[in-house]
Amino acid sequence: MQKQIMSYRSIQPPLHPVSALNPLPVMLHTLKNSIAVMGLNDPNMALIRLDVQLKAGSYFQQKPAVSQATLKLITEGVQDVSAQQIAETLDYAGAYFEAVPDRDFATFSIYFPKEAQPTILPLLEKMFTQAVFPEEKLTVLKKNMKKNLVINMEKTAYLAHAHFIAHVFGEQHPYGSSLTPENIDNLVRKDIVSFYQQRFHAGNIRLFVAGNIDDSFLHLLDNTLGNIPYKEPNKQEHYEPQRQSGQDKIIHIEKENTVQSGICIGKRLFNYTHSDWIAVSVLNTVLGGYFGSHLMTNIREDKGLTYGIYSKLTAFLQDGLFLIRADVNKNHRQQAVDEIFKELALLSYSRIPEKELRLVKNYLSGALLRHFDGIFSQTDRVALIANYNLPSDYWQHYVQTIEAVDTDTLFGLANTCLQSDSMTTVTVG
Repeated sequence: MQKQIMSYRSIQPPLHPVSALNPLPVMLHTLKNSIAVMGLNDPNMALIRLDVQLKAGSYFQQKPAVSQATLKLITEGVQDVSAQQIAETLDYAGAYFEAVPDRDFATFSIYFPKEAQPTILPLLEKMFTQAVFPEEKLTVLKKNMKKNLVINMEKTAYLAHAHFIAHVFGEQHPYGSSLTPENIDNLVRKDIVSFYQQRFHAGNIRLFVAGNIDDSFLHLLDNTLGNIPYKEPNKQEHYEPQRQSGQDKIIHIEKENTVQSGICIGKRLFNYTHSDWIAVSVLNTVLGGYFGSHLMTNIREDKGLTYGIYSKLTAFLQDGLFLIRADVNKNHRQQAVDEIFKELALLSYSRIPEKELRLVKNYLSGALLRHFDGIFSQTDRVALIANYNLPSDYWQHYVQTIEAVDTDTLFGLANTCLQSDSMTTVTVG
């Protein structure tokens, strides 16, 4: 019996390419104040996840740190309900929440048992209509933010990324700015109150829900978050990157008393709405998007220069980035940079072998299936489609495009999107 089990271990299971996805149907609903609700319903679930998503990320703030502070402080007291009472209510209800400020969006996600909805939803209404932002809570938040920032500013990886985005977009651009201790010191309560009044309203909110979404839940949702005052959606301003073409594309920032150097190499690219996004995602995976990638094989496995190196595509509503990141011993910094550019060049003059491309396609298909494994993961996919106004069959198109992409297509994209001379290199350490 033991020999039989061992023999099975040497047999690779058959591969089954992903031919179709079977996501749950998206339930569309509109509250009386025009807030759009997108939901995935599973009547057998005892848990509900509710995302309150606002176009109130740092892209829209008039002063640094305001978006983050506003979102973090809405649980720190509302009219007639103290921060301690809010915390006790959430704890007693078995709820868990996280506030996620980002470049484009500010998202408040809360998970709670179905039976707790009469407690949670009225409390959420108060948070988004009656938050008071106590001065003492702001003082504590600023202290914690500054402490974390000071720690991060000692890390070469953090500094390399901050200098990279500032160089690519410009320090004053919403996608290129980074916090400073002075920004946090200059944050005052009236900034937060003003941002809350301007951005936290029904015209700026979209809801994503997953779980047992029955009529009673929708009715209560309409009579709570449906009471958030409506204003016309805020105007979407567009900022042009401020980087000048004549600037250096190789920047090194010396930092004393460091063992490692942080490396960022990349460029502005595009987001999900671009016709080449999916194919370039395949190319990026080959280069540095999974453990068997070219960068990992060369720079970690063969050269032993780093514990981890990766490349990724980052999408913003108004722009996008291609970025390679690594931390290496500062004595091997230039060697690592040279090897990275060797791998970039290799893609532009040598076609990817069919066997390797098949492996990457299988990896991406498996990763996509994980994204559809469970109602909460599917909710994230629904949100992405909504945020970028993608067609409803986008993920099926994604599967088909990955399967159809060939080595000639990737070779062409390597020569148009990932040319070595288009990259900016920032090293710190």
